[in-house]
Amino acid sequence: MQRGTAIQQQEGEQDRLNQRIYELDAEIRQNQNVLNLTALEVDRSENRIAFNRQRTGELAGRHAQVDAELAQATAQAVEWESRSASQIHAVTLLREESGILTARVEELAKRTESRATQIAESEVRIEVLRRSSSEAGESLLRLHGEQKQAEEALVHQAEALRKLEANERDLLETSLRARDDAERAAYDHESATGQLNALKQSAAELQARIAGLREQRDALSKEAATLRDSLAGLRARHSTLTQILNDRAYTADAVQKLFAANERGGGQNFRAVGVLADYAEVEEQHEAAVEQYLRDELEYVVVETYDHARAGVSMLRDEVGGRATFFVDSLRNLRPSSEYEPIVNFRAEDGVISRLDKLVEFRNPLGAAAKQFLPRLRSAYLTDGTAAAEKLARENSQYAFVTPDGTCYQGRMVTGGRPDEVGPLGMKRELRALDAELMRLEHEMREKQAALESAAAELRSTEQALSETNEKQREAERETISAMHRHGQVQSELARLGLELTVCQNELARIRRDVENARQRAERAKSQHAAAALSRAEADAESSRLAEALVRLRGSIQSEQNELAAGRAEFAAMNERLMAAEALATRLNEERAELGRREAALQQQVTSIGDETAALVKQSEELALQLEGLRGEKLRLEIRQRELEQEWEAARTRVTQMEDHLRMGEVDRAKNDSDRQHLRETCMSEVNAQPEDLIATEAAFMSGEELAIAETNYREMKERIESIGPVNMMALEEFNECEQRFTFLTRERDDLLQSIVDTQQAIAELDLATKEKFEHAFHAINKSFSEAFHTIFGGGMAEMRLTEPDSSGDAGIDIVASPPGKRLQNVLLLSGGEKAMTALALLIAIFRYQPSPFCILDEVDAPLDEANVGRFTRLIGEMSGQTQFIIVTHNRKTMEMGSVLYGVTMQEPGVSKLVSVRWEESESSPSKQQAAAASAA
Repeated sequence: MQRGTAIQQQEGEQDRLNQRIYELDAEIRQNQNVLNLTALEVDRSENRIAFNRQRTGELAGRHAQVDAELAQATAQAVEWESRSASQIHAVTLLREESGILTARVEELAKRTESRATQIAESEVRIEVLRRSSSEAGESLLRLHGEQKQAEEALVHQAEALRKLEANERDLLETSLRARDDAERAAYDHESATGQLNALKQSAAELQARIAGLREQRDALSKEAATLRDSLAGLRARHSTLTQILNDRAYTADAVQKLFAANERGGGQNFRAVGVLADYAEVEEQHEAAVEQYLRDELEYVVVETYDHARAGVSMLRDEVGGRATFFVDSLRNLRPSSEYEPIVNFRAEDGVISRLDKLVEFRNPLGAAAKQFLPRLRSAYLTDGTAAAEKLARENSQYAFVTPDGTCYQGRMVTGGRPDEVGPLGMKRELRALDAELMRLEHEMREKQAALESAAAELRSTEQALSETNEKQREAERETISAMHRHGQVQSELARLGLELTVCQNELARIRRDVENARQRAERAKSQHAAAALSRAEADAESSRLAEALVRLRGSIQSEQNELAAGRAEFAAMNERLMAAEALATRLNEERAELGRREAALQQQVTSIGDETAALVKQSEELALQLEGLRGEKLRLEIRQRELEQEWEAARTRVTQMEDHLRMGEVDRAKNDSDRQHLRETCMSEVNAQPEDLIATEAAFMSGEELAIAETNYREMKERIESIGPVNMMALEEFNECEQRFTFLTRERDDLLQSIVDTQQAIAELDLATKEKFEHAFHAINKSFSEAFHTIFGGGMAEMRLTEPDSSGDAGIDIVASPPGKRLQNVLLLSGGEKAMTALALLIAIFRYQPSPFCILDEVDAPLDEANVGRFTRLIGEMSGQTQFIIVTHNRKTMEMGSVLYGVTMQEPGVSKLVSVRWEESESSPSKQQAAAASAA
């Protein structure tokens, strides 16, 4: 009763532990998900902080550039202020002079009009006098008037000639100065243009050199990446071979367990030195034959003493199980003897290459003496072919003859076949080759890295020189534009002065001609006046007075007209200068407005840069605080994860112990139930009573000697009754019935046994077919998995491995993944993107072996970067011919590869709308691709 209660309590505790294990599993998964999310947030925060720092540096550089441009604009504004002030002063002076000239011209015009009125009146009066004077007086007056006009014209034109000559000298001096300025400006422009062309040529040469260096750097980077992938593959293979040789995975399970126990220190009196394969050395061309023939001997465990061998045998028998052969090396100091030399010596003509012990050497500490304790080596020969081995085996059955492929002939026995895998001798040889190849690749990798660093340094220096050259080129362009502007201004001024000088020279020539004409007229008038003076004495006094007055008036109006013409010409020149000055002032105002707009734009850029820099700094600080919190949360979750895993392991161990106790209790209970049932059947068959009735009839239970005496009496009585024998009159009928029943049961038993045999045969056939299909599928998927992994990661190594069978006889599958540049480690230690890519490679490998009509992928490309998304889309595109893929994604590259696109948009707040885009397979024009990209965005 107490045992049943204890079993019930243990079952309750087992249920409670199972419930706790389920809770711990759920909590572990939830904690793992939270931990993964926290790690993802940490990566995102770190990436955002790095981006903010980079953006802050870019903004600082842009801020310095804007400050330089703002300083330049300020200097230009100061220069404009000085030029504008001087131009405004010049315009003011010109306007004042223009006003003075306008007043003077108006005054001269009024005086000319009044003089014209007086002359008209005088002419009327003279006309009246002329009609009353004589014809001689008219002639005298006419000659006198002409003489006076010529003299006055001569005086006026001489004065104008003197002014024009002075103006001509001024214009010539100004033109010479302007021409000197033009020559200097042209020289400055040519020198600036030459310097600019030289800088452009230098910049083009530097850009060509940079392009060449970049191509060289890219080529070196590709070669380094190829070498890195090869080096990673060789290291992975080297690590695998080293691990296999260190773990001795090529040996039997018992040998592996022995070495595992030896490493754990499980056996105190057992210590293994190694196996014979660790000391054997064979030439490469004989490795296959020796490995196949000495397959068992190479797994002999080398120990130092017989005590160690006995301890190993005890460990195999009592603990780990299995059988193994131990090679005791206590006789290592013996010298090789020829005691076991064979009697028959075979010749090369018989097809014998050599005796096997001549082909195998053992390294120290075993030495050559170890071969005399391996009789199979000394009784085996390596032949050159199958025919020679068969012939020699028939003639010499006491010896073994081995072909180069490892097939062994001995008498009527032939041993051979295909080996499961490479043996230890081949693996050691491959490991030595891998060591040499690794050293060569590492040396070549170091050379590539040095060349890449040298090319990068030269590229940086060339880019810095190009930046300096570009800065000098911009400065030269500014100087060229300034020189061109100055040259244009001087040319304009020179053209204006030339035009004024031409006008002045033309006017001077005209006045000189007028002076000469006036002088000639004056001389002619004087001669005529001398001739007419004789007849003028008789002229009327009144006519003389009027004639003199008219002469004075005409001389006065002529001078005033000349002065008015000069004033108008000067006024026109002044208006032209004033218009040019006002146009220059207008252009300066436009330049000032442009400078103001540029300064405002630069100020706005400075403000926006400052705001963005402050926002980035604030955001970086917030992200730093958030990152610290996330790292603390991640550390707490990792600690909690380890605690939960430890608790889960403890609970699992406790459940296993409880299950063992419950199974033992079940076994004891079943045994007790069987004993009770047997006793009940015995009571019913012998005394025809239930055990409970018998117990009730007994007043007291017997024990000790009484029970032994009663048992003896019972046996004697039973023997006496049995010696009498029963008398049954129905024995024949009962016998017939029993015989019929026996025949029926025998037939049924035979049918059951035959059914069991048939079922077992069907199970064996199914197991064989399933195993073959599983092996075929496993190897095909494993090969595709390795290829897909190499394609997605651009290198690395991945494979599936079968684990040790469990209690049910089924083997598990381990996923081994080693991305390029990383050592072999647990899959759980990979990053989220690497896990996703590994799982995707396995999925693709399964689909390549057994395609599915369709497949749904949900955000599988979320943890991938741009390069890996490109590899993912290429693989999906290759497989889409056999499988229809439905992909849930937010990645633009993934959207661009689809033939149909479905999305949800919200054109109006709160109203969702389904959008679909479909295009044909032949749709490959740029416009359609752009439309597809726009729809995916």
